Amino acid sequence: MPLSRHIETFTAYASSHLTGDQEHDYHIQLKIDHSLRVLDNARAILEGENVTGHTATLTSLAALYHDIGRFPQYTEYGTFKDVDSTNHGRLGVLTLRKIDLPKGLTDKDWRAIRTTVALHNVKEIRSETPASLTAMANTVRDADKLDIYSIILDHLGDNSDSKPVVIHSLEDRPHKYSQVVFDTVLSGRSCDYHLMRYTNDFILLITGWLFNLGFRTSVQLFAQSGLVEQAFSILPKDDKIQSLEEKVLKFMHYKTHSAP
Repeated sequence: MPLSRHIETFTAYASSHLTGDQEHDYHIQLKIDHSLRVLDNARAILEGENVTGHTATLTSLAALYHDIGRFPQYTEYGTFKDVDSTNHGRLGVLTLRKIDLPKGLTDKDWRAIRTTVALHNVKEIRSETPASLTAMANTVRDADKLDIYSIILDHLGDNSDSKPVVIHSLEDRPHKYSQVVFDTVLSGRSCDYHLMRYTNDFILLITGWLFNLGFRTSVQLFAQSGLVEQAFSILPKDDKIQSLEEKVLKFMHYKTHSAP
Protein backbone atom coordinates (compact mmCIF):
# COMPACT_ATOMS: atom_id res chain seq x y z
CA MET A 1 0.00 0.00 0.00
CA PRO A 2 2.20 2.87 -1.19
CA LEU A 3 1.88 6.23 0.55
CA SER A 4 1.94 7.87 -2.88
CA ARG A 5 -1.56 6.57 -3.63
CA HIS A 6 -2.90 8.28 -0.53
CA ILE A 7 -1.08 11.50 -1.37
CA GLU A 8 -2.68 11.41 -4.82
CA THR A 9 -6.13 10.77 -3.30
CA PHE A 10 -5.72 13.56 -0.76
CA THR A 11 -4.41 16.04 -3.32
CA ALA A 12 -7.18 15.25 -5.81
CA TYR A 13 -9.88 15.72 -3.17
CA ALA A 14 -8.36 18.91 -1.78
CA SER A 15 -7.76 20.37 -5.26
CA SER A 16 -11.40 19.77 -6.17
CA HIS A 17 -12.15 22.72 -3.87
CA LEU A 18 -10.13 25.14 -6.01
CA THR A 19 -12.46 27.55 -7.82
CA GLY A 20 -10.25 29.94 -9.81
CA ASP A 21 -10.93 32.74 -7.33
CA GLN A 22 -7.51 33.95 -6.16
CA GLU A 23 -8.48 34.69 -2.56
CA HIS A 24 -10.37 31.42 -2.10
CA ASP A 25 -7.71 29.31 -3.76
CA TYR A 26 -4.94 30.87 -1.67
CA HIS A 27 -6.44 29.35 1.46
CA ILE A 28 -7.17 25.99 -0.13
CA GLN A 29 -3.60 25.72 -1.44
CA LEU A 30 -2.30 26.83 1.95
CA LYS A 31 -3.96 23.81 3.56
CA ILE A 32 -2.81 21.42 0.83
CA ASP A 33 0.80 22.50 1.33
CA HIS A 34 0.36 22.49 5.12
CA SER A 35 -0.94 18.92 5.12
CA LEU A 36 1.99 17.64 3.09
CA ARG A 37 4.47 19.38 5.39
CA VAL A 38 2.73 17.92 8.45
CA LEU A 39 3.18 14.51 6.87
CA ASP A 40 6.91 15.22 6.52
CA ASN A 41 7.07 16.47 10.12
CA ALA A 42 5.27 13.39 11.41
CA ARG A 43 7.65 11.09 9.58
CA ALA A 44 10.60 12.97 11.09
CA ILE A 45 9.13 12.54 14.58
CA LEU A 46 8.46 8.85 13.98
CA GLU A 47 12.03 8.35 12.81
CA GLY A 48 13.44 10.24 15.78
CA GLU A 49 11.33 8.21 18.19
CA ASN A 50 12.23 4.92 16.43
CA VAL A 51 8.62 4.14 15.51
CA THR A 52 8.42 1.86 12.49
CA GLY A 53 6.18 -0.68 10.79
CA HIS A 54 2.39 -0.57 10.66
CA THR A 55 2.12 1.98 13.46
CA ALA A 56 4.33 4.39 11.53
CA THR A 57 2.25 3.84 8.39
CA LEU A 58 -1.06 4.55 10.13
CA THR A 59 0.35 7.61 11.89
CA SER A 60 1.72 8.98 8.61
CA LEU A 61 -1.69 8.57 6.97
CA ALA A 62 -3.40 10.28 9.89
CA ALA A 63 -0.95 13.18 9.48
CA LEU A 64 -1.70 13.41 5.76
CA TYR A 65 -5.47 13.40 6.29
CA HIS A 66 -5.56 15.34 9.57
CA ASP A 67 -6.92 18.57 8.03
CA ILE A 68 -9.09 17.08 5.30
CA GLY A 69 -12.09 18.70 6.97
CA ARG A 70 -10.57 22.14 6.31
CA PHE A 71 -11.51 22.03 2.62
CA PRO A 72 -15.28 21.67 2.99
CA GLN A 73 -15.08 23.96 6.02
CA TYR A 74 -13.52 26.85 4.11
CA THR A 75 -15.62 26.24 1.01
CA GLU A 76 -18.85 26.45 3.01
CA TYR A 77 -17.99 29.01 5.68
CA GLY A 78 -15.03 31.03 4.33
CA THR A 79 -13.14 30.70 7.61
CA PHE A 80 -10.78 28.40 9.48
CA LYS A 81 -12.21 29.44 12.86
CA ASP A 82 -14.04 26.42 14.21
CA VAL A 83 -16.01 28.55 16.65
CA ASP A 84 -17.51 30.51 13.74
CA SER A 85 -18.18 27.45 11.58
CA THR A 86 -17.74 23.80 12.60
CA ASN A 87 -15.19 21.57 14.29
CA HIS A 88 -12.81 20.72 11.47
CA GLY A 89 -11.56 17.58 13.20
CA ARG A 90 -15.03 16.07 13.37
CA LEU A 91 -15.75 17.28 9.84
CA GLY A 92 -12.58 15.49 8.77
CA VAL A 93 -13.92 12.24 10.20
CA LEU A 94 -17.17 12.66 8.24
CA THR A 95 -15.21 13.51 5.09
CA LEU A 96 -13.07 10.37 5.38
CA ARG A 97 -16.27 8.33 5.58
CA LYS A 98 -17.55 9.87 2.33
CA ILE A 99 -14.64 9.91 -0.09
CA ASP A 100 -13.27 6.99 -2.10
CA LEU A 101 -10.05 5.98 -0.33
CA PRO A 102 -7.32 3.58 -1.49
CA LYS A 103 -7.76 -0.07 -0.59
CA GLY A 104 -5.39 -2.06 1.59
CA LEU A 105 -6.32 -1.04 5.12
CA THR A 106 -8.68 -2.81 7.49
CA ASP A 107 -11.72 -1.21 9.10
CA LYS A 108 -9.74 -1.18 12.36
CA ASP A 109 -6.93 0.73 10.67
CA TRP A 110 -9.30 3.35 9.33
CA ARG A 111 -10.96 3.70 12.74
CA ALA A 112 -7.53 4.47 14.23
CA ILE A 113 -6.84 7.04 11.51
CA ARG A 114 -10.25 8.68 11.90
CA THR A 115 -9.89 8.78 15.68
CA THR A 116 -6.52 10.47 15.33
CA VAL A 117 -8.03 13.03 12.95
CA ALA A 118 -10.77 13.68 15.51
CA LEU A 119 -8.21 14.08 18.32
CA HIS A 120 -5.68 16.24 16.52
CA ASN A 121 -7.36 19.53 17.43
CA VAL A 122 -8.81 18.80 20.88
CA LYS A 123 -7.51 20.85 23.78
CA GLU A 124 -6.40 17.78 25.71
CA ILE A 125 -6.48 14.05 25.03
CA ARG A 126 -8.44 12.17 27.68
CA SER A 127 -6.42 9.96 30.01
CA GLU A 128 -8.59 6.93 29.22
CA THR A 129 -7.65 7.06 25.52
CA PRO A 130 -5.69 3.90 24.58
CA ALA A 131 -1.93 4.43 24.60
CA SER A 132 -1.56 3.49 20.94
CA LEU A 133 -4.09 6.12 19.85
CA THR A 134 -2.60 8.72 22.20
CA ALA A 135 0.82 8.17 20.64
CA MET A 136 -0.60 8.49 17.12
CA ALA A 137 -2.51 11.63 18.03
CA ASN A 138 0.42 13.26 19.82
CA THR A 139 2.66 12.65 16.83
CA VAL A 140 0.17 14.34 14.50
CA ARG A 141 -0.50 17.14 16.97
CA ASP A 142 3.21 17.91 17.34
CA ALA A 143 3.77 17.75 13.58
CA ASP A 144 0.80 20.05 13.05
CA LYS A 145 1.98 22.57 15.62
CA LEU A 146 5.43 22.76 14.10
CA ASP A 147 4.04 23.80 10.74
CA ILE A 148 1.29 26.06 12.10
CA TYR A 149 3.94 27.91 14.10
CA SER A 150 5.81 28.62 10.88
CA ILE A 151 2.66 29.64 8.98
CA ILE A 152 1.52 32.08 11.66
CA LEU A 153 4.93 33.73 11.90
CA ASP A 154 5.12 34.01 8.11
CA HIS A 155 1.79 35.88 8.16
CA LEU A 156 2.81 38.16 11.02
CA GLY A 157 6.38 39.11 10.15
CA ASP A 158 7.43 42.52 8.86
CA ASN A 159 7.56 41.25 5.26
CA SER A 160 4.41 39.16 5.43
CA ASP A 161 1.41 39.31 3.14
CA SER A 162 -1.01 39.00 6.03
CA LYS A 163 -4.27 37.18 5.39
CA PRO A 164 -7.05 37.89 7.95
CA VAL A 165 -8.44 34.34 7.69
CA VAL A 166 -5.08 32.82 8.63
CA ILE A 167 -4.55 35.09 11.65
CA HIS A 168 -8.21 34.94 12.74
CA SER A 169 -8.77 38.64 11.96
CA LEU A 170 -6.93 39.69 15.13
CA GLU A 171 -5.93 43.30 15.81
CA ASP A 172 -2.38 44.06 14.70
CA ARG A 173 -1.04 46.19 17.54
CA PRO A 174 2.75 45.71 17.67
CA HIS A 175 3.08 46.54 21.38
CA LYS A 176 -0.15 44.98 22.65
CA TYR A 177 -0.93 41.55 24.06
CA SER A 178 -3.57 40.25 26.46
CA GLN A 179 -2.52 39.67 30.06
CA VAL A 180 -4.74 36.59 30.38
CA VAL A 181 -3.07 34.98 27.37
CA PHE A 182 0.40 35.80 28.70
CA ASP A 183 -0.41 34.46 32.19
CA THR A 184 -1.87 31.25 30.79
CA VAL A 185 1.16 30.59 28.60
CA LEU A 186 3.67 31.49 31.34
CA SER A 187 1.96 28.99 33.64
CA GLY A 188 2.46 26.24 31.06
CA ARG A 189 -1.26 25.72 30.50
CA SER A 190 -2.97 25.49 27.12
CA CYS A 191 -4.62 28.75 26.07
CA ASP A 192 -8.06 28.96 24.46
CA TYR A 193 -8.31 30.63 21.06
CA HIS A 194 -11.29 32.72 22.15
CA LEU A 195 -9.07 34.65 24.58
CA MET A 196 -7.03 36.13 21.75
CA ARG A 197 -7.52 39.76 20.74
CA TYR A 198 -4.19 40.87 19.28
CA THR A 199 -1.81 39.25 16.79
CA ASN A 200 0.77 39.03 19.56
CA ASP A 201 -1.69 36.86 21.46
CA PHE A 202 -1.51 34.33 18.65
CA ILE A 203 2.29 34.25 18.89
CA LEU A 204 2.05 33.75 22.64
CA LEU A 205 -0.56 31.02 22.27
CA ILE A 206 1.46 28.98 19.80
CA THR A 207 4.62 29.49 21.87
CA GLY A 208 2.74 27.94 24.78
CA TRP A 209 2.40 24.77 22.72
CA LEU A 210 6.09 24.04 23.35
CA PHE A 211 5.43 23.08 26.97
CA ASN A 212 2.98 20.37 25.92
CA LEU A 213 4.75 18.65 23.05
CA GLY A 214 4.50 14.89 23.23
CA PHE A 215 7.99 13.89 22.16
CA ARG A 216 11.62 14.86 22.68
CA THR A 217 12.13 14.77 18.91
CA SER A 218 9.39 17.37 18.50
CA VAL A 219 11.21 19.77 20.83
CA GLN A 220 14.43 19.12 18.92
CA LEU A 221 12.75 19.96 15.63
CA PHE A 222 11.47 23.22 17.08
CA ALA A 223 14.93 24.03 18.44
CA GLN A 224 16.53 23.37 15.06
CA SER A 225 13.96 25.43 13.15
CA GLY A 226 14.80 28.82 14.67
CA LEU A 227 11.08 29.56 14.90
CA VAL A 228 11.11 30.36 18.61
CA GLU A 229 13.78 33.02 18.16
CA GLN A 230 11.77 34.42 15.25
CA ALA A 231 8.64 34.57 17.40
CA PHE A 232 10.33 36.54 20.18
CA SER A 233 11.84 38.92 17.63
CA ILE A 234 8.29 39.94 16.72
CA LEU A 235 6.91 40.21 20.27
CA PRO A 236 7.29 43.42 22.32
CA LYS A 237 10.58 43.86 24.15
CA ASP A 238 9.48 44.18 27.78
CA ASP A 239 10.39 42.45 31.04
CA LYS A 240 7.41 40.06 30.98
CA ILE A 241 8.09 38.86 27.47
CA GLN A 242 11.77 38.50 28.33
CA SER A 243 10.90 36.33 31.32
CA LEU A 244 8.78 34.09 29.11
CA GLU A 245 11.55 33.85 26.53
CA GLU A 246 14.02 32.77 29.21
CA LYS A 247 11.59 30.12 30.46
CA VAL A 248 10.97 28.78 26.95
CA LEU A 249 14.65 28.63 26.03
CA LYS A 250 15.54 26.92 29.31
CA PHE A 251 12.77 24.40 28.78
CA MET A 252 13.94 23.62 25.26
CA HIS A 253 17.56 23.33 26.37
CA TYR A 254 16.61 20.92 29.16
CA LYS A 255 14.44 18.80 26.87
CA THR A 256 17.07 18.56 24.15
CA HIS A 257 20.14 18.06 26.33
CA SER A 258 18.91 15.93 29.23
CA ALA A 259 19.19 12.15 29.14
CA PRO A 260 16.23 10.41 27.43
